[in-house]
Amino acid sequence: MLSCRGGESLTLAPQFCHRLSRFLPSSSEPFFPFSPMAAANWNPPTLPECDGYDAAVLLDTRCYIADLHNCTTAWGTTSRGSPIQVTFCAARPPLLSHFCVRCPDLDFLRSKPIVVATDADLVLLRVPIDLKAPLDARSWDYFVYKPQAHQLDLLPNPHPMSFHDSATALLSREDGAWYAVAAISSWCPVYESNGDSIIRWDFRLHLYRSSDSKGWTTTPVSVEELVRDKLVPLPCDVEAEMMYHKTAKTLPIGGERGTVAWVDLWRGILLCDVLGERPVFQDIPLPVPARGNWGRLLEQCEPNYVRDVAITRHKDTIKYIEMETWPPRKLMKTPDSYSEWVRSKSSITQVIPGGWKATTWSMPIPVGSFTDWQLDCRVEANDVSMDTSNPHQCNLLSRLSGSNTVPILPKLLMAYPTISIDDDIVYFIYTTKPRHMGKLELVIAVDVRNKALRGVAELDAQKKFISVPAFCTCKICKYPRKNTGTAVELKRTEKEAVKRTDKDLGTGKPTRVHVKEPTRTRPPVNKRVLKTLELLQARSWSCPRRLGEQTPDAEIAIKYSLRSKIDDLTLY
Repeated sequence: MLSCRGGESLTLAPQFCHRLSRFLPSSSEPFFPFSPMAAANWNPPTLPECDGYDAAVLLDTRCYIADLHNCTTAWGTTSRGSPIQVTFCAARPPLLSHFCVRCPDLDFLRSKPIVVATDADLVLLRVPIDLKAPLDARSWDYFVYKPQAHQLDLLPNPHPMSFHDSATALLSREDGAWYAVAAISSWCPVYESNGDSIIRWDFRLHLYRSSDSKGWTTTPVSVEELVRDKLVPLPCDVEAEMMYHKTAKTLPIGGERGTVAWVDLWRGILLCDVLGERPVFQDIPLPVPARGNWGRLLEQCEPNYVRDVAITRHKDTIKYIEMETWPPRKLMKTPDSYSEWVRSKSSITQVIPGGWKATTWSMPIPVGSFTDWQLDCRVEANDVSMDTSNPHQCNLLSRLSGSNTVPILPKLLMAYPTISIDDDIVYFIYTTKPRHMGKLELVIAVDVRNKALRGVAELDAQKKFISVPAFCTCKICKYPRKNTGTAVELKRTEKEAVKRTDKDLGTGKPTRVHVKEPTRTRPPVNKRVLKTLELLQARSWSCPRRLGEQTPDAEIAIKYSLRSKIDDLTLY
């Protein structure tokens, strides 16, 4: 006979969350949208064009608030009927891509829209709608955004369910024909009868399928075999205080049964077929911690400071990286002779520079067991070569030393590794405050296999990424047209707000929003101007195409562009 104890979730005030986070499962972490950075009104940076780029991007998960339009702009309505628009702005890494959100009826000064999860060309957004409401699901709306289809779906609100962003996954199904959102919450250890030994851990799986009118469902899911405690046990001084799993990020693997990986960057990965009939967690521990991180384990810092896990683009491999870092230190050396001591008049101080090294591992999918982890490569800061012929890269690096001399890369104490889903590139964050300058934050791309520096880009100083390293790699950049404000624009105004259907007002399957065209009375149209526009339109569609030059999405953008040009011209 089994008994269950300690099923209650804990809720902590923000000032205690960081120090005591190891006591909480990821599912019970409260949302704290009122961060110190939330009061800022971020202005989106200007990005260079990246036409034809379809590789993985680095996506800033904190959205900008701006009225920006391009060929990815989508419109929708919030649960309270307010119009909202979302635009994706792509950039080649190591520059960050980002989203711009505009909702005239909402005040985003204290809390910004957030990218929760991505998969294929789908993006799950969380938008705050009521800052005065309790900190639960009623405070925000969830949207699924499809950049190529210009589609914005409002999901049914999951209340009274509540789950953390990091524990939420998005799954694209049948090439985006439908999708699923999966999240876990509420952890509970199950003990032996009349004993203190834990025999399993129970979670709640919350699932939403866009193809099902039932809305959100909740299913109990268990970790049947506690593998990580056997293979990678915890130190005795933290074992009693540490929960079994604290999700840091969630990765969609997909497949026939919709496999999702919930990643605890300190301890391991929980795999679950969320679309199966009887989902169960499979426990896959991470490799044994590197020696330099033994003292940090679960104690000194958040795990993403030195670790990351990712799934490759084709979802055939899990990749894992762990860094070891050490700061510079001073070594007091006693002079070898009296004469040397007299000349120096003190002990000689020797500065030993800081540094870092990284180790990468990989595991094939489908996953078998912990023993499938394979050591991939090792790289130390001293091994990384630099291309001094790149003037932009050299200029950024020279600013770190406050001189025209390009600093040696090993001197840069980098952190927060982010694995690319395409290749062997890992992105690191470095921050410094050069003399007579403001704080400078960089993202540095390193090819860990070939041990080469691949790129350097400056981060937006408005957001302080070293405090909140909020970006991820994803593959939503597949557009044939420009993505900046000078691109083909899809123009709409608040007066042309979307109108929801009866289905949208209920809790059933969300449908694509329908644009309500404005009713305007105009004077008679100038026929000569109209004829000219019709000729231009006919010419634009009769141009010969090269293979792959125009996709259906590009054609949609051209149609909207011509229509907006006709609306904007004076035809009378």
